[in-house]
Amino acid sequence: MATLCAVGFKGYAQQSESDTAATKTKSIFFNTGMQYMSNLTYAGRRDETSVPVLLPNFTVISKRGLFLSAIGYFDVNGPRSAAEGLSVTPGYVFSFDGKKQFGGAISATKYFITSSSPIILSTFDASIDGQLTYDPGLFKFTLAGSYRFGKDNANDIINDAELLKEIWLFKAGANKTNGLKITPTVTLYTGTQSFTETYYTSSQVQRAIENPGSASPINLLFPKQPKQTIIDETVTEEKQREVKKYQVLALSGDLPVTYTLNKWQFSFTPYLIKPFNEISYADNNTTGGNYFMFTVGASVTF
Repeated sequence: MATLCAVGFKGYAQQSESDTAATKTKSIFFNTGMQYMSNLTYAGRRDETSVPVLLPNFTVISKRGLFLSAIGYFDVNGPRSAAEGLSVTPGYVFSFDGKKQFGGAISATKYFITSSSPIILSTFDASIDGQLTYDPGLFKFTLAGSYRFGKDNANDIINDAELLKEIWLFKAGANKTNGLKITPTVTLYTGTQSFTETYYTSSQVQRAIENPGSASPINLLFPKQPKQTIIDETVTEEKQREVKKYQVLALSGDLPVTYTLNKWQFSFTPYLIKPFNEISYADNNTTGGNYFMFTVGASVTF
């Protein structure tokens, strides 16, 4: 998600890489799962109206790296719970070398989410995403970019740089593919953010004022004085304009905990996020403060 959504673009790519490696004897396989997210966010941004969501997903993955994924979005905010829509993402995962140290992925996503939905992705119509990865074994470094098409033509560019380390706590099974691992991850988000800026303009305008009445001493001394006098007056107007800046958006630290059992995978990921340069749309002032969120989910590959 260039977004923070764990089943977003980077999730597809990582899932395709790992599942393809584990299922070399099949040309096409499938992955389906369910994920709960305590607060759906976008590039480290948490909208004031954002809600917890349930995200069922289904992915068709080719051994050659092609994949097609679909995600459903369900608002699970108590009595207001409702289905909000879905997204569809075709993509391709590739590698530049036989050891798969250098690789990447490209994809495009179409959103079918109602405009009145409280989830933050409802403002998007579609996106084009790409990423490059370097994985020498000790760590994995990823650079990603996303171009977001807004429903109101307010398009955005989002980039992120991610560094992670995969640590197996224990491995089990004949092929040592089962077990428990943690993946400490740090992600820096940058990109454009649109907001409304208030400014003021001053101008000189002419205004006519009535001269003193007929009984005024001035009129008695100067009987031919004009009935009106033109004066200059300064007028200040408050105006607003949309501003778009490319800047640091957020820094995220997360710790995915993953347990793999044959074809099943169970995960829990806590996030601690620090937004930067965040604009409050209520008063156009910057806001701040860390916030916590988490995801929990399960999936099966067949």
